[in-house]
Amino acid sequence: MTSRSDPNYLINRVRRTLDNSLRDENYYMAHQLYKSLYSRYLGVQKKEDAIKTLFEGIIVLLENNQNVSAIDLSQVFAKSLSTHHIIPNDEIFKYVKEIFKKFGRTLSLERESMLSIVLQWTIEFCPEYPHGHPSLHKCIGFIYWSESNYSSAQYHYLRSTDGIGFAAMLVELHKTRGFKHEVDLFIAQVVLQGLCVRNKIIAQTTFQSYTKLHPAINDKPPYILPLLNFICFLLKILDGGKLKTYIVLCEQYEASLTRDPSYTKYLDKIGQLFFNVKPIERRSRQQNGFLNNILGTIMGDCDHDSEPRPSSSRFMDVEPLD
Repeated sequence: MTSRSDPNYLINRVRRTLDNSLRDENYYMAHQLYKSLYSRYLGVQKKEDAIKTLFEGIIVLLENNQNVSAIDLSQVFAKSLSTHHIIPNDEIFKYVKEIFKKFGRTLSLERESMLSIVLQWTIEFCPEYPHGHPSLHKCIGFIYWSESNYSSAQYHYLRSTDGIGFAAMLVELHKTRGFKHEVDLFIAQVVLQGLCVRNKIIAQTTFQSYTKLHPAINDKPPYILPLLNFICFLLKILDGGKLKTYIVLCEQYEASLTRDPSYTKYLDKIGQLFFNVKPIERRSRQQNGFLNNILGTIMGDCDHDSEPRPSSSRFMDVEPLD
């Protein structure tokens, strides 16, 4: 016979009471019981079951329009990942994705608050990803894309490794909101921004996929559009780290690079990250014209460790979160 003091007995009893509360639509009681069940699972060292219980509670409460209670559980959920030393994994990312999607745009501030805590958790346990785990960014980027929130989707895709998905989104964005002559500007900006956040993988794979997927681009170099050729060459010379090669490349494509004023700060930052251009060296240079804008004093306010803010161009405006 099972003892009433047996933890499993107590857990089953709480579960039955919770089921009854949901059946009776007593959501205030259900909210409290989800917390109680979560605590009891923690008491018997079943952390995964505890986290899953919170996830289930959030979804159930949201589906029954109990937003305040669901938001409360989401904060407990997010903070628990770090507190109880949960290692980032695909199952947790799946939970976060479903919760984030379920909150929807009407609870955008609340879901962003939860996401901020979760991203910090992934940084804590995976310091190799200083902007947050790329798998989580991929999930969130996809949700924003499905909501046609392209700027927020871009922010997260830039910190993911899903170049194929990112490129597909960019093709859709250009075809629905861009001008024909901007086909190269869309991908050029993304590649430069990706390099500025030290994500060479996303820059390369997105460029390769975009040029293959977009019907207006021949998918193999040399390209008809000079800016695409510049990006292609830039990606090839990154590993060599030769500053002279970088300067010559910028000189050769100066006419194309001046089409968007935001490129100056991106190229300046790329010079620092990949070609060992130090801020002090940039301020001492006396070059003229476009290269002076890249390597000169105009970027004196962008130190070695900072990220340039994404362009404010009308078609790809991204506000950083971290």
